[in-house]
Amino acid sequence: MGNGKKYIIGLVALVCAMSASAGTNLQLYYDFGSLGTACPNQRTNRMTTTLELFYADPWGNTFAFVDFDYNIHPTDPKSTPFMAYTEIARCLNFWGNTAAKDLSIQVEYNGGLGIYKDAAGDLRGYGIQHAGLVGLNYCLHTADYKNIFNLELLYKYIADDYNGIHNQVPLQFTFVWGCDDFCTAPGLRFSGFLDIWGQRNAAGQSFVMISEPQLWYNVGRWFKCPNLNIGTEIEFSYNFSGSKFMCNPCLGVKWCFD
Repeated sequence: MGNGKKYIIGLVALVCAMSASAGTNLQLYYDFGSLGTACPNQRTNRMTTTLELFYADPWGNTFAFVDFDYNIHPTDPKSTPFMAYTEIARCLNFWGNTAAKDLSIQVEYNGGLGIYKDAAGDLRGYGIQHAGLVGLNYCLHTADYKNIFNLELLYKYIADDYNGIHNQVPLQFTFVWGCDDFCTAPGLRFSGFLDIWGQRNAAGQSFVMISEPQLWYNVGRWFKCPNLNIGTEIEFSYNFSGSKFMCNPCLGVKWCFD
């Protein structure tokens, strides 16, 4: 078994092992895509699955997800998922009964890998560099975490960022939000995130932006299946994956396990 397959299986095992905790969901998207990406396997018409979890405990909280992208274009490889990406973040908070209870220390890991088909029809691989982050997390939320407003300021180290030259501005700003019964509509949830960080590329230092707002409706509430949701995600990015600006609309379903 190759190292790539071992890595992917390891990620799945990690998330599945943790999925017994509260706040686990599985999302399936059809991605309509956007032209202009650097990798041919990211141009349009793909499916994405996201296994996501969040749970809180007396010492903070843990968030993790694994994304798998699947080609459905006739000229692209279908034998495997073409990309796997994971993030896992841990917030540490031992002072929950003090005035600083909303402020936590956050540590995080990001990384992944992928494949694509070159002009000769051969499969090639690429890596999404390891990234380690540490910093501060300020979070306001309801007791059940259904409504959340979260700001993060993190030092970000990207391994071998660009030809061995690393960031001049090694910081990431993240904003995460979630709101149940959005606009007083029962069953409607508005959520998402915004990431901005500094990263080197062929043109030198640049800032990268990614945002993925989501709107979900709990359609299952009408037939005694509250786990089932349908909705949309819009993927916005700038200076990411070889493109100045991208906007990828998606349609999806989400199953909440608890």
